Amino acid sequence: MNFNDLTTDEKENLHNELLNNAQSIGGKNFFLGMIEDIKLSKPNPLLNKTGIYHYGGGRIIWEKSIYKDTLTLLFDSLRKFEQDGSLVKGLNPRKHKTTTNMMKTLKPINIRVAPKNQKIGDGFSFPIFDKIDGENSTVSMMFKIIFFYNIDFAKKILSFKKA
Repeated sequence: MNFNDLTTDEKENLHNELLNNAQSIGGKNFFLGMIEDIKLSKPNPLLNKTGIYHYGGGRIIWEKSIYKDTLTLLFDSLRKFEQDGSLVKGLNPRKHKTTTNMMKTLKPINIRVAPKNQKIGDGFSFPIFDKIDGENSTVSMMFKIIFFYNIDFAKKILSFKKA
């Protein structure tokens, strides 16, 4: 996704949401530091079987284990979504079924980000999928920003100023 392709309202809404989330864990630098830790971590933190990932300024918690093949399929589906706007449109029946099953598996998972120091803030949470509706299914923007997009995308959103 290209930040410049978004409307001014979309940019402003994303900026406000990201800023509020960043403030809830200590500020912009803590938020960007969290994303950098996630990007540098190998294997992907979401593959941690305990459902907890500790980063420099806090921890990320989710309710259920996510397996490598499920996460790989999600990232492949996100790449497809970025190209043609749909997670499942145009897939052969077998891939359509596996992608649909992956979405159903991940739909109930909420990810919670909490700072080390509770005095800083309460943290924030978000689902992996905003909605699952056949060909109009969407992955949460917060999930994409933290786990999928390049860190520069988050920097552009946080530095956005309405003209």
